[in-house]
Amino acid sequence: MLAHGTDPANLDEETFTDISIMYADGMIGNRGILEVLGTLTAGQFNKMLPKGASPYTLEKIIPRAHDYLYPPLDEKTKKERVSQSLLAFAMMSPNAPTQFFKGK
Repeated sequence: MLAHGTDPANLDEETFTDISIMYADGMIGNRGILEVLGTLTAGQFNKMLPKGASPYTLEKIIPRAHDYLYPPLDEKTKKERVSQSLLAFAMMSPNAPTQFFKGK
């Protein structure tokens, strides 16, 4: 019997996955609090920066937890996001040729 009252031999895959995720989130603290405090800290540090200085990012504030909170994208997904961003930017132009946007 485990602490949550379940026999490990009788766990289905979905329950096991849920327990694993809850355990992993607890290993670095409360995920929501980490995100909020990291963002607020970056905002406060950026408020004190002189003009022209490079801003603090969440990745600089919580480097160890950043990859856990926001897993790096694979190359295919990165290329798709760049293409979508470029297409969205091009569609904003009032004089853009419409043949590029068919099916979108």
